[in-house]
Amino acid sequence: MACLLEFSPNGRNMGGRALRGRPEHTDAIQHSGTWHVQLKGEKVWTVRPTAELQRQAPSLKGGKPVKIHCREGDVLCINTRLWWHKTHIPAGCKLSISVARDMYLDGTRPGACDMTNIEGHYAVRPIQKGAIIFTEDNAPQLQLPRSSSSNCGVREGQDGRLVVAAKRAIRKGEWFSISESEEEEEPRGRKRKR
Repeated sequence: MACLLEFSPNGRNMGGRALRGRPEHTDAIQHSGTWHVQLKGEKVWTVRPTAELQRQAPSLKGGKPVKIHCREGDVLCINTRLWWHKTHIPAGCKLSISVARDMYLDGTRPGACDMTNIEGHYAVRPIQKGAIIFTEDNAPQLQLPRSSSSNCGVREGQDGRLVVAAKRAIRKGEWFSISESEEEEEPRGRKRKR
């Protein structure tokens, strides 16, 4: 099984308000879901079904949010592609630690265990060389890692806005990265200082 350690929003919350994790979102996953073990403290999940899940399970129509309060020793199994979700650590929680692991219930056998606590974006399908991955308007609120063997580059799009495009073919599951250099080559041979 591939595995993932979930480090956010693990931590301490000695304050009087809940410590919020990421805003409500779904994950672009290809596996069956993940199980989450609450090792220490507590974490509250707020989940609601996606439209896709409501079509598969009509009894979930309406999609009202449900709170799941995980305490030490609790295990939560969830497909985070099919459920909108967000988490928070309740006020006064001295320490919250949870671990998550991917599940493959369809018989597939993924590669080696790839653990990370680095935030980033990766290809959920193969991407052709030259394809635009992000534009100025829809870029994620996350800086891409820099690499000497980057697979993405910043360039000017046809409409004059900056885009992040594939410098080469990108395999499914490959993390996006940009050049370590401060300069990016533009299509017309000019260099732009960033």
